[in-house]
Amino acid sequence: MKHLSFLYLILPFFFFLFGWVRLAVAIPLALIFVFVLYKLFFTDRPTSTFRFSLPDIYWFLTIILWLLLSGVGGYAFQNWDHNWRNVVLRDLMNFDWPVYYAQPESGPVKMLVYYVGFWLPSAWVGKLFNWQAANFALFLWTLIGLLLVTHHLGNILKTSAFKASLLLIFFSGLDILGAFFFPQDYPTLLPPITHLETWAGNLQYSSFTTQLFWVFNQAVPAWLCIVLIIRLGKEQETRQDSRARMALLWSLCFFFAPLASVGLIPYILVEFFRQTDFRSPFKDLRWEQFLAAIVIFLLSAVFFAANTAAQSRGFQSLPFDKFLSFFLLEGGILWLVLAPSRWKDARWIVTGALLIILPFIQLGSDRDFVMRASIAPLFYLMWITGETVFSKTASRWGLIACYSLLVIGSLTPIYEINRSIYRTVDYYFIQEDDCNCDVPSFDPITRLAQPGVPEEEHPGSLTADALPTLQFMTDELSQNFIANVRQAFFYQYLASR
Repeated sequence: MKHLSFLYLILPFFFFLFGWVRLAVAIPLALIFVFVLYKLFFTDRPTSTFRFSLPDIYWFLTIILWLLLSGVGGYAFQNWDHNWRNVVLRDLMNFDWPVYYAQPESGPVKMLVYYVGFWLPSAWVGKLFNWQAANFALFLWTLIGLLLVTHHLGNILKTSAFKASLLLIFFSGLDILGAFFFPQDYPTLLPPITHLETWAGNLQYSSFTTQLFWVFNQAVPAWLCIVLIIRLGKEQETRQDSRARMALLWSLCFFFAPLASVGLIPYILVEFFRQTDFRSPFKDLRWEQFLAAIVIFLLSAVFFAANTAAQSRGFQSLPFDKFLSFFLLEGGILWLVLAPSRWKDARWIVTGALLIILPFIQLGSDRDFVMRASIAPLFYLMWITGETVFSKTASRWGLIACYSLLVIGSLTPIYEINRSIYRTVDYYFIQEDDCNCDVPSFDPITRLAQPGVPEEEHPGSLTADALPTLQFMTDELSQNFIANVRQAFFYQYLASR
C-alpha cells in the first residue's frame, strides 16, 4: 500500500513532464524517476501487506458515500468552487498540453498556470473518450486516494480503516459555537445546511469534509503526503533512514498543493532533526530520492512562478478578540486539552504555533493561504487527537473533553453533508423533470459572479458548470489560473510549444 501510494503521487508528475516540458528535458528527468521507483519498489521491501477482511466493506462503503456526496464526478450537488474545478478539467481535456489560450507571435501568451497535477490522469482519459468518462475517471482516482489516506491513517492510529475514516470525515473546529456566539446574517444555525465555516468572515480553518467538498484537488494529495510522512516518522526506529523519502513526499505535496506544503515545512524540519545523526549526517541517505525531490520542487516552482497572481504577500493585522475567538474555536481549545499528555512532543508544539501564526499571513488577493496552509497542522491535530482517544493516553477528564469537542465539531461536516443530500435529493426526486439546468452554456464568458449562499447556488442544477472554458475569462479570480508567460523562464526554456 505504501508503494502504491508513491506510484499514485508520482504518476501525475509523469503526465506533467511529458505534457508540459520539452522532450529534451522531460526524458532524462523521467529516467531519474523510473530509477527512483525501481529502487523504492525492489530494494525497500514492504514490512506488511494489505489483506481484505469483512469489516473493510464498511470502510469502502463509507468512503464511497462520502465521495459521492462531495460532488466529485458530478453525481451529487457541487458547491460553488466546483465551477473552477470543472473548467480546469474541461480545458485540460479539450486543449493540447500545455494549455495555451493565446500564443501570438507578439503580445501576451496566455497559458493555464495552476496546480493541475491531480486532474491529469482523468483529463487524459477524457481526451481518449469524453466528458463523462473524464468525470468517472476523476471519481475513481479520488476514491483510490481516499482509500490510501484512510488505510495509512488507520495504520498510524493502530485502529481500523473504518474508524480512521469516521475521524477524518467528522473532525472539525467548533464552527457551530462561532455561529452561535457571534451571530450574523450568514451562516445561521437553521436550516442545518448552511456553510458554518464562514462564521469568522474571511478567516477559515476548513474541516476535512469541507476540503473534500470544495478543493479536493489540493486536499486529497496533501493528506496522502502528510499521512505518509507521519507513518515514516513512526517507523523510523525500526527501518532505514527515511529523510529522503520525506523530502520526496514534501516536493510532491508542493506539486499538487503548494500552499498546503508551506504548512508542512516545520514538520519536515522536526523529522529531519529527529532522524539525523549529526556525527554522520549523510549515512544511509538515499541520494536518488533527494535528487528527485529537488527536480520536482524546482520544476514546479518555476512553473508556478510564471503566474504572478500570488505575488502580493505580507502580514494581516487582526483585532485581538477576533483572533482569540478564531484560534480557540478552530482548534485551540482541543490543542490545549491535549497539552497534559503531549506537551513534550515537538509536533504538538508546531501545530499550536502554526494555528496561532497563520491567520496573520496574507498571500495573494484573498485568504486562501490561511485555509490551505492550515491543512497540515489540522491533520496533525487530528492525528494527535486520534492517538489520544484510541490509545486512551489522556486522563479520564481529558478523554471526556476530547470526545465532547469531537462531537460538537462534527456538526460542521454534518451541515456540509446535509446540504449535499438536500440539494441532491431535490434534483433527483423533487424538482420538475423538464428542467434542463445541468447542460452548460458554451457561449464565451468573461467573468463569474461572486458566490452567494452555498445552499442556493445554481438552483435546479446539480453541477457547478457556469464556465465552459477559461479562455475568455478576464475577472480577478481567473488570474489565479491564467497567466501571461511570454517573459517567464518556464515558457522560454522549458515549456513544450
